[in-house]
Amino acid sequence: MNIFVDSRQMKRCDTNTIEHFGIPSLVLMERAALGTAEEIESSVKKPLCGSEALFVCGVGNNGGDGLAIARLLWQKGCKVTVVMPPEPRKVSAETKIQMNILEKYGIPIADRIPEKKFDIIIDALFGIGLTRDVAGIYEEYILKMNEMEGFKVAVDIPSGIHGDTGAVMGIGFYADLTVTFAFAKAGLLLFPGAEYAKKVVIKDIGIDSRSFLSEPPSMYYLTKQDLLEIPSRKVRSNKGSYGRVLVAAGQKNMAGAAFLCAKAAYLTGTGLVKVMTAEENRVILQQLLPEAILDSYSSLNTAKGLAKSLGWASAIALGPGIGTGEVSSLVKTILKHAKVPLILDADGLNIVSEHLEWLKEAKTSVIVTPHLGEMARLVKKEIAVIREELIETAQAFAEKYHVICILKDARTITALPDGRVWVNTSGNNGMATAGSGDVLTGILAGLAAQGMEPELAAPVGVYLHGLAGDWSANEKGAYGLMAQDILNGIPCILKETSKEGM
Repeated sequence: MNIFVDSRQMKRCDTNTIEHFGIPSLVLMERAALGTAEEIESSVKKPLCGSEALFVCGVGNNGGDGLAIARLLWQKGCKVTVVMPPEPRKVSAETKIQMNILEKYGIPIADRIPEKKFDIIIDALFGIGLTRDVAGIYEEYILKMNEMEGFKVAVDIPSGIHGDTGAVMGIGFYADLTVTFAFAKAGLLLFPGAEYAKKVVIKDIGIDSRSFLSEPPSMYYLTKQDLLEIPSRKVRSNKGSYGRVLVAAGQKNMAGAAFLCAKAAYLTGTGLVKVMTAEENRVILQQLLPEAILDSYSSLNTAKGLAKSLGWASAIALGPGIGTGEVSSLVKTILKHAKVPLILDADGLNIVSEHLEWLKEAKTSVIVTPHLGEMARLVKKEIAVIREELIETAQAFAEKYHVICILKDARTITALPDGRVWVNTSGNNGMATAGSGDVLTGILAGLAAQGMEPELAAPVGVYLHGLAGDWSANEKGAYGLMAQDILNGIPCILKETSKEGM
């Protein structure tokens, strides 16, 4: 599980490292420069000696990093051109030192980008502290660098990208490689910043989790190694050993939602799945998924059989394709009486958006999985506003209603009531297809039914879902990707990342 930070947390870690641990700022800068120079040398397709490199540096410490990198590449025989804006009074102390070093080595600093070709273009204008739109000569620099050919490298974060939100502050630098330091930055993981950063490499410069001191990290993203947290299979076991999922899904003509959710739960490893659905879906589901137990949530059966089904289940998936009419009472009853982890999705969320007090009355762990439109109905905000505040929106909802909130977007956010948050880095645009969310709900229920704590099952399930989509997109491409293809990817990823596979 890897840490990522926003600009405030990174500055705090930087300050703590300097003031508490006593590592000088200039040492950190030199280590950042060394790491970036190494990454550039290993990434470019021609020898550094004789290559033409352009360094466009700002007046803050990000610019100081760039100046130090320029010196290191110059010492390897690279022909460097260094450009800085003509604002000497605003230069940081460390950057001033780096300027003096270049001067003593006889490396000139210009204030305009020359009209020539460069093999490597290094952007060190702004770091993660940018809070206003880029303008003036800085805008000219970025525009010019974007127009140029050559291998493009951003130092810490592409200039013009907001370090916390990934927003483009007027204009942003398009990098082929972004070398960042200590931890990933939120603006590199979130869109549109992730598009500008492209390949991100994190370099150790002497700042680690100990630099948080009394304020522990709270933001994470997963890697395949984290899938080892999924409960392992037992040699001596039976279908009851891996949990029982109750899927309440699918009104008339929506059997597909129930099928996708239920099959995803099975493919994730759960032992038994019962589908409570509209009676009209019975024959279809018996043909599509004969392994499932079938029941009906008709008005006759609900009161009589629901309590038994709730008592039977190890986890519940509620909402895909159920509609928003007569089943409203079913949603209320399940939320009120469920005592096992419950995943609330799709129409279940649309029903609850008019009865948010039901969430507060729940007696179990509830995972909500809204996409942006559903979240807009839940929090009564415009989608555009939510898109700009993904992390904050998910965190606020999780805290207010004491639920685990999975806010689905190109970068899905998982927020816990205690403030911890995960950004998901798996998945692709082919997954923007009908039924993809139903598959996710089934995966989450499957993991929870096997005994995985909901607080961990939520981010792991989202990550697994994205990896399954990536596997399928690699097999057939993004354009033709369908939800059933994501299903096919689940067992392949689990096989690859199981304790035996790794």
